[in-house]
Amino acid sequence: MKFKLSNYEKVIYLVIDLVMLNLAFAVGFSIKFHSFGHLLRSDYLILFLFINFMWMLIAKIGDYSLDNRRRKTIAIYWDFVKAIFFNLVLTLAFISLIPGKYSKTFVLKYYLLFFVLGGVSRILFNWYLKMYRKRGYNFRRMVVVGVNPFSIDFVNELIQHPEYGYKFLGFFGYENREEQENIRIQKFDKIHRFLLEYEIDEVYIALPSNPDYHIKELIKFCHLNYIKVNFLNEFIHLLNRKTIQVNLDYNGPTPIVAVAKEPLEVTANKVFKRSFDLIFSIFVMVFIFSWLFPIVALAIKLSSPGPIFFKQKRTGLDGHTFYCYKFRTMKVNKDADAKQATAGDSRITRVGAFLRKTNIDELPQFINVLKGEMSVVGPRPHMLAHTRLYSKLISPFMVRHWVKPGITGLAQAKGYRGETKEVRQMYQRVRMDVFYIQNWSFWFDLKIVLLTIWNMITMQKTGV
Repeated sequence: MKFKLSNYEKVIYLVIDLVMLNLAFAVGFSIKFHSFGHLLRSDYLILFLFINFMWMLIAKIGDYSLDNRRRKTIAIYWDFVKAIFFNLVLTLAFISLIPGKYSKTFVLKYYLLFFVLGGVSRILFNWYLKMYRKRGYNFRRMVVVGVNPFSIDFVNELIQHPEYGYKFLGFFGYENREEQENIRIQKFDKIHRFLLEYEIDEVYIALPSNPDYHIKELIKFCHLNYIKVNFLNEFIHLLNRKTIQVNLDYNGPTPIVAVAKEPLEVTANKVFKRSFDLIFSIFVMVFIFSWLFPIVALAIKLSSPGPIFFKQKRTGLDGHTFYCYKFRTMKVNKDADAKQATAGDSRITRVGAFLRKTNIDELPQFINVLKGEMSVVGPRPHMLAHTRLYSKLISPFMVRHWVKPGITGLAQAKGYRGETKEVRQMYQRVRMDVFYIQNWSFWFDLKIVLLTIWNMITMQKTGV
């Protein structure tokens, strides 16, 4: 079997992580106790071993696709963030079983240091690998069987990105009519000898299912000689990999490429998301809303006559209507249910302008979340008049209602909020909402929440 660095990448990443983890642990001890002697104490030694063991276990269970050379650095870093989160949760649960034995403050500071050291080391190592491959080392030799515009584009992308570490050695096919764009095509019946002579690592097949091509024989030959086989499918590519995911299914022995379900159609994902909604909402209501409410309520009452809360019918899950709650930011007016707020709107009070700019006006919607009408993250609910209007102008608009509306969403976290003067602006929001629905994950939700909090703190990317 050929030596492949990628076979050892996971081990290398694991070793780097463990070195940084233990370095952070040692530095944390030296700062807290001004010596390393406490490392030998049995109680801290148990904690030390537990953290290391759990990190190795999580790395094993995670089974991240580090051997995918085309994987972006940010994706590898995000794997690290997820792993450190789970490890921290397990460690906090462990020390909670032994009250007073360990300092939670120390553990949190230690993990913060590890987050910095581990994250930086991963990014640097991944950057080094890319530069190493870009200079012509650790490359994989590959050929493509079948020539069409799609396979040509695929090869061009690999050539344009030498950091992927691929060396393209040619196209294989049958007939001269396949030749295009002055591409030289080698005869298919010579491929077996070529694969061995040039020590090919990967074969990409982009041929039709014609038995004359002897694809089964080629696959068997590749497997016997430890050559990886991949299929290039133009139809799946046309589905747009950024918005539609596919799964390989079977009808008896017959393989079927099926368009995957939206993640939130899966019951387990629904339960997980609802659990997060409840936990997060209760936290906000107890630790933020409880003390902020009287301050905001007094400010609203002093700014203009009228109720503290503003409630409005919005379109929710499956097109059902519900009352969406907000802190009142406008003077009481008859156009509130039909006319959206605009920049410099005279209806907005001075207190209301601040509440809108900081998103504090949205806090009462956590009541909607607790009632099950909304989620923490999801497409923003619109006024009924907007639903009627844009459902006629933007074809995928109603797809937004396949899931519960959210207090925040991908569009809002990216800055698409506030007044929509043009249909194009609403289309951008809808496009992001559909992407969110088709690519949901807990980590996606968490990322959107963190982006929203950052926007609130910095008052960036906000509308009226």
